[in-house]
Amino acid sequence: MRRIILKEGPLVFLRNLFLMEFIAALFFFGISFLANYGAIYENWGLANYLRFDLFEIFLFSVFQVMYITLLFFDWYFTTYEINEKEVIRRSGLIFRRSKAVSLRAVVSIETNQSLLNRIMLHHATIIMEHSNGRITRIRNVSNIKEHVYVIKSFIEEASGRTITKDPRILIKNGESLYVEFKETMRYDGRKGEISKELEKVVLKTIVAFLNSEGGTLIIGVNDDGKVIGLTNDYKTLTKKNRDGFENHLTMLVKTLIGLQFTKYIDVHFEEIDGNDICIVFVKSAHKPAYLVNSDKKEDFFVRVGNSSQPFSMSEAEEYIKNHWLKN
Repeated sequence: MRRIILKEGPLVFLRNLFLMEFIAALFFFGISFLANYGAIYENWGLANYLRFDLFEIFLFSVFQVMYITLLFFDWYFTTYEINEKEVIRRSGLIFRRSKAVSLRAVVSIETNQSLLNRIMLHHATIIMEHSNGRITRIRNVSNIKEHVYVIKSFIEEASGRTITKDPRILIKNGESLYVEFKETMRYDGRKGEISKELEKVVLKTIVAFLNSEGGTLIIGVNDDGKVIGLTNDYKTLTKKNRDGFENHLTMLVKTLIGLQFTKYIDVHFEEIDGNDICIVFVKSAHKPAYLVNSDKKEDFFVRVGNSSQPFSMSEAEEYIKNHWLKN
C-alpha cells in the first residue's frame, strides 16, 4: 500500500515552547504570593549549603530543561501517516497512541501559509475538511505542493470524488455520487410558472447528501453541464438577486428539512459566462434528515450513484443503523 509520512515542522515545537514558557511564568508568578519561600528555605537550614537566589535559578533551570525535553520528544515522535485509505496520527512518548480518520470522507484540502513560512521556511499547513465538519490540520509541512498532490490522489481514489470547490472543474467533470446539477430551483421553464415540485427536487438532493457523505449541488446548470443561470429564478422572488435566492433556499431548508440542519449547508454564488450559479456545499449530518412531503409526512433519501433515491421504512431503518448507530 502506498503511503507518505509527514512530520510537523519545527515552528510547531517553538510555538508549544513559547506557550509553555508563558504558562510557567504565570505559574511561578502566582505561587510567589502564596508564601515567603525565602524564609521557609532559611528555616530549613538549606541556606548553609546554597543561597536561596541560586537555588531559585537552579530549580527553574531544571524545570525548564524537563519540560523543554518533554515538548521536544512529544513533537519529535508525533507523525502523520497518510495512505490510500486513511490519515493516522501517531503520538505519545511512552504509550503510543494512534488516531485514524478515513480519507473517503474528506471533502476539501487546502493549504495555509504564514508570512514567516512563505519568506523563510517555504512550509505551509495542510487543512483537510471532512464531510462531518471535522478539520484535520498538519502544520508547518515542507514540500507542500508535492505532498498535497499525493494526498489529493489518495482521496480521489478512496472516495471517487474530485477534491475541489471550483465550480468550473465540478461542472466539467459532470454529475457523480457527490455532485448534482439542477437547472432551476423553482421556475418551471416549460410551464412558465413557479413550481413547488422543483423546490422539493432541490431539497431532496440536499437531504440525500445530508444522509450520505455530503456533496455539492449546483443550481443554474442543466444535466448536460450547460450553464443556464439563475435569472428566471430571481424574477420569481421578492428580492430579485443573490440574497433573495439564498434567503428563500434557507427558508425552504428550515421549513421542510429542519433548522438544525442549516449548519451543514453552505451557500455560495459564482458568475460564469455572465450567468449566476448557486453552489450548495452539503456536509454529512450527525443524524438522519427527512424531507416533509405534501402529506406532512417525512421522506428519507440517500445518495446512490449519481441520483438521490427514496428509501422505504425498512430500508431507512437498516441504513440508519449502519450509517449512524454502528459507532
